[in-house]
Amino acid sequence: MSFLREYAASEAESRTALTLRWLAGQPRELFSELRREQPIFSTPGFVLVTRYADTLEVLSRGDVFLGHALEARRQALFGGFSLDEREGPRAAVEAALMRLCVRNDDADRVAAVSHEAATAAVTTGRSRGGFDVVTDLAQVVAGRVAADYVGVGGPEESTLVRWVEAIGRDVEDNPTGDSEIHEDARSAVAELGGYTDTMVASRRAQRSSGRMAGDDVIGRLVALQNVAHLRIEERRLREVLIGLLVAGVEPIAACIALALGELLGRPGALQVARAAAAAGDDDGLWAVLREALRFSPPRRTVSRICGQSYTLAKGTANEVTLRPGARVVVATAAAAFDPDRVDDPEHFRLNRPEHHDFLFGEGPHACLAKYVAIAAIREGCKALLGCEFRLAGPLRRDGGRPIAFPVELLPLRAAG
Repeated sequence: MSFLREYAASEAESRTALTLRWLAGQPRELFSELRREQPIFSTPGFVLVTRYADTLEVLSRGDVFLGHALEARRQALFGGFSLDEREGPRAAVEAALMRLCVRNDDADRVAAVSHEAATAAVTTGRSRGGFDVVTDLAQVVAGRVAADYVGVGGPEESTLVRWVEAIGRDVEDNPTGDSEIHEDARSAVAELGGYTDTMVASRRAQRSSGRMAGDDVIGRLVALQNVAHLRIEERRLREVLIGLLVAGVEPIAACIALALGELLGRPGALQVARAAAAAGDDDGLWAVLREALRFSPPRRTVSRICGQSYTLAKGTANEVTLRPGARVVVATAAAAFDPDRVDDPEHFRLNRPEHHDFLFGEGPHACLAKYVAIAAIREGCKALLGCEFRLAGPLRRDGGRPIAFPVELLPLRAAG
């Protein structure tokens, strides 16, 4: 099948929907053809970028390519702020504030929290003979990180994940503006926002009574509210917290399930991961998990809005001049397999440079909580790697993400 031939033969008004259907159902095949034939692919609704160099250019030029996803959809959910405010001095202040509250040196703390949650989940699963990796392990670990590290404790993990999934689906994965998806997200914002408001109010009351607000992300945010040049307006604080949860909770859960699912189909890599986990080789284990996530990433694309007239890939045979306001969809999952930059991309290898896969983004919108996320994902996977496990039913996905991953758990066979 040639996607480009079918696209050329289709009606102009159906071409955006046709491309979206291919992105959802046949992404690897589509990316491979576009990288070869038309690496910067313009549709009526967006421009799709598939090669490594062009992906890096878009993600690195935060002065030109604005926003993390579709800001209009964020505003419809949260309200209150324009795109310029999110990309200007206010955004710089907020980024600085988040770096004070989400710290790289918190990784050991998050690793301990995640290890405890994952070990308990696997122990319970082993006593029952099995469990679902998505709901009983991955979501439990992500929910515990949200409770003990971010400070949003109380709702069941499944409830918290349901909220953040609904919001993330509308912001990131609703290109046609489906009203049902949007209404689900609005309800989730109201519920999650009300919950975070309660958490913040409780911490403020603690500080007012002379007690510490707590050494978690919410506690740190509340403590810094009294620092004038770092203060976030009240109407924005809720959005910052919701954004942090959407960007962290569901992707952590997805990465745990996706990495383990990919390894299950690669016995050699699975054995390497098990050996690294047993030896306490965290770096070696993460190398295996990261390569697994290159093949099964939690997100295949990232959206940006072009803020000014700009020529992408200038001086090459593929250069395209983009108009202000153009939506640019960067296929990071395609860039991670670009043979012009990635040696033998279809081969599972453990010694690739970190920047090849864009797992944590690139440029001004790269993930601030990278090391915290690595710790949670690694420990969530490590607990299950101490067991023999096999599928106990179909591994079901919604788009690229697993929604059901039932496994049977058996004791790990002794060496020799």
